[in-house]
Amino acid sequence: MKVLFLTIALSLFAVLHAEESNSSGKLGGVYHLNAVVANKKVPEEKRPEAFSPITISQLDNGNVEAKFTMKKNGKCKEIELTMEKTENSNEYTIKGNLQHPHKVRITKTSVPNNWIFECEGPIPSERVKMIKLLSLNKEADPQALEDFQKIAKERSYDESRIIFPKQEEACVPEHD
Repeated sequence: MKVLFLTIALSLFAVLHAEESNSSGKLGGVYHLNAVVANKKVPEEKRPEAFSPITISQLDNGNVEAKFTMKKNGKCKEIELTMEKTENSNEYTIKGNLQHPHKVRITKTSVPNNWIFECEGPIPSERVKMIKLLSLNKEADPQALEDFQKIAKERSYDESRIIFPKQEEACVPEHD
């Protein structure tokens, strides 16, 4: 479950570069995962119950950093990851402590501050592709959701597999 959650969360970083072209300041903010669909069925027991907000910051070198919390075995853990920019302005690679890098590509929706992005990477023993809708708002904008569903259909994803994750507040990690 941790790997699936990380795959979903890691791909959220890609959204930041698109905002850079429309913003005169530093990137950053708190983003919410509004919808996600995978090319493979994700068993109920492997789906995270809820997602906490993700705090995103642009680093001076053009890379992007994201921080979020997740609960595992009843304990809260803070995750901090870096997404490395590539030669293509709308693509990033996430390496971190993952066995294999994950690729992320973004697409703007027709709604400001809403992004659709595709992530591809291995989850033990198989490659998984996902499309996600990310927003500054907890609730999905209807037009952004329509854009998301259109891209999912164009990419041959099964629309019945779209998940609308529950949003939760960030938990507070215990420090040793």
